[in-house]
Amino acid sequence: MKLGKFEIVILLIALFAGLHFYNQSRLDKTAFENEHFSTFFYDEENPPVIVAFGDSLTYGTGARGDKIDMSYPALLSKLLGNHVINEGIPGETTDKAFTRLLGVLKKYRPEVLILCEGGNDMLRSRKPAIIKNNLKKMVDAALDAGTKVILLGVPEPNQFFLKDAKFYRKLAEESGILYLPNIFSDVLSYDSLTKDHIHPNESGYAIIAQKIYKVIKGESL
Repeated sequence: MKLGKFEIVILLIALFAGLHFYNQSRLDKTAFENEHFSTFFYDEENPPVIVAFGDSLTYGTGARGDKIDMSYPALLSKLLGNHVINEGIPGETTDKAFTRLLGVLKKYRPEVLILCEGGNDMLRSRKPAIIKNNLKKMVDAALDAGTKVILLGVPEPNQFFLKDAKFYRKLAEESGILYLPNIFSDVLSYDSLTKDHIHPNESGYAIIAQKIYKVIKGESL
């Protein structure tokens, strides 16, 4: 059956409406299906040393300048009332990140590491197995140092429906660490929450900080 112009328009409207409500449901409530979520405990009287480690998504590209810092670590610091150290380096790849992380762990001796790396590797079309292996080396180094790890996934590029690369969940399951799925994928699905379709804007980072805050405080989403 051949569709007329009117039917095609209606079909496209229905498609985009469905996409909107699908993304909205993901944004409103991300599924944190990880048994380690319930064991995470935040001590108000003795707040932990928290390091946010990653690339431009951690640095705050899109919402950070000389006179403003609306990165998610800065916003998370305000929510917690506890300084979150921002160790984000724009453009960093996982091989270079591993070497840098060893120095960061030694310098700060963090009790919590929020890890978000891999996006630049994917943009360079590096094999998922290589990215996953580099991330695993970072996770292992943190765990060996007695640091709890919260893993943030990054969406695969060139996807119509943004979702995290599959190796993030696999890594979390194999390493027994807390994984927050699609935390960036959900935000980057909305033009109103992005600066350049790769980085969130201030509103986007605020949503990310709020979600991480709830997890760290042991609140359900």
